[in-house]
Amino acid sequence: MCLKTLGFVLSVYLFVTVSSAKIECEFDYFIDNCEFPELFSMLPSSVEEYNALCPELKNYAKCTKDFQEACGQELKLTFFQTEEMYKNVYSISSDVCDKDKLIYEVITENLRCLNETFQDSPCSEDIEATILGYMPNITHETEHLLPSELSCLREILSSVCYTNDIQKNCGELAADMAKEFIRRSYFIEFSCDIMDAKVLLEDVDRYKLKSHEQDYLVEIMGDIVTRYGDE
Repeated sequence: MCLKTLGFVLSVYLFVTVSSAKIECEFDYFIDNCEFPELFSMLPSSVEEYNALCPELKNYAKCTKDFQEACGQELKLTFFQTEEMYKNVYSISSDVCDKDKLIYEVITENLRCLNETFQDSPCSEDIEATILGYMPNITHETEHLLPSELSCLREILSSVCYTNDIQKNCGELAADMAKEFIRRSYFIEFSCDIMDAKVLLEDVDRYKLKSHEQDYLVEIMGDIVTRYGDE
């Protein structure tokens, strides 16, 4: 994932503690009180800066959960579809900051390599061109009109592309760390709903994906249909 995308992998789901004052069910309140973690948009080059910014992640997760519980019904919004989803997001948000966890060790030991990979990788541009190629009438200016299943597909391809680049540049352990983060942070689930999953599975041959991309799509989308199909 690029930092922007990685941030998405982390974005919709991590967050600063809500104040003890009564929560106001307005999106402006959420924006003002649930501080957007800097790690969603950048990865520091120094361990010291990483350590300073890291606690924002679990605080953001908690803040978002509190806002959902207080205002979700009124505003018709859901960040976390299940309690298990929230617990897993909060857990990975904590583990990436915990010096006793392997994932923290791998991230901090590879900060330079990860930064270089995200900066130099052609993944973002290549995937954007691929996605827009399915909808020739869509431009960067009208990208908001992109069908949701293609937005979902973009995040699937980003996950595959960036983890492959991380493996090439930073090694197997770093790639495993990235895959673990994607899985436990529900990166794909935050980008894809069950209807997206069904459409992509039904039309998978249309996209002419590479075999490893198609295998990943079928696995992840099939899991979403299995877990949320009865809801």
